[in-house]
Amino acid sequence: MQRKRYKALFIAVPLALLWTLPTHAQGKEQSVKGDVAQNLYSADPQPLTPVQCGQCHPAIYQQIKQDGKRHQFECVECHQQLHAYNPIRKNWSEIMPQCSSCHDLPHGKAFTDCLKCHSNPHTPLTIPSDNLADSCGTCHAGPMAELTQFPSSHTEQGCATCHTSHGLIPSCMDCHEPHVTGQKVDSCKACHPVHKPLEVVYDVSQSSTTTCGSCHEGVYGEWSGTASKHGEVTCAACHNKHGLIPNCQKCHETPHDANLLKKFPVCLDCHINVHDLPIKRK
Repeated sequence: MQRKRYKALFIAVPLALLWTLPTHAQGKEQSVKGDVAQNLYSADPQPLTPVQCGQCHPAIYQQIKQDGKRHQFECVECHQQLHAYNPIRKNWSEIMPQCSSCHDLPHGKAFTDCLKCHSNPHTPLTIPSDNLADSCGTCHAGPMAELTQFPSSHTEQGCATCHTSHGLIPSCMDCHEPHVTGQKVDSCKACHPVHKPLEVVYDVSQSSTTTCGSCHEGVYGEWSGTASKHGEVTCAACHNKHGLIPNCQKCHETPHDANLLKKFPVCLDCHINVHDLPIKRK
């Protein structure tokens, strides 16, 4: 019986000690935590850099990096309240920056809903054409007036057919075959005003005779083989507008006396073929 009593005492003492140990350990642990917390919160926080913001918002960071244009500045200049959204309060509109904080009304009172066009403020100049609807003419009155005044196939297309995003100047070759192989886009616009393409006007300095020859093969063949002085000038020198048949007096005033002109009033009665004038050949 005595042996069993000692055994019970032996077991009871360590258990009593165990009850006292956590009290000291807990106090020490709380002290360590306090020191750590004091160190963690000892300095005032600095504003986040864009790279730090990008650690949690990588997609937005890349958008601004690649196509942010003038919006490539410190995030906190716009987002002055961070992580303040409360789904219960639904305060999204309250904490989101307002365009009017930096911008007045760059497009006037006709457009006050900035996000209707600039749907992504992180890439403000990437404007889907669908967002513009039929509003292009409000800012681009000139092209709209030309399309209306000079009807063509271009008039039948919506602006977004060619300008798939705001500011995009498409290549004519996206829809049209070139007149000649290797033709440059600049030569298209030199003759065809884009918004009134059938009002063809030639720039003498840029117009290519080979372009004319792609449609007018017969005439081009005669002109390119002539030994007359007409072979030394471009088509546009005489035909400065598509379909225009110029008067000879445009360049040649009165080469003959009045009696001869009275007898032969039409120049081509004698000079026969304006593209290959009959001349004395060696």
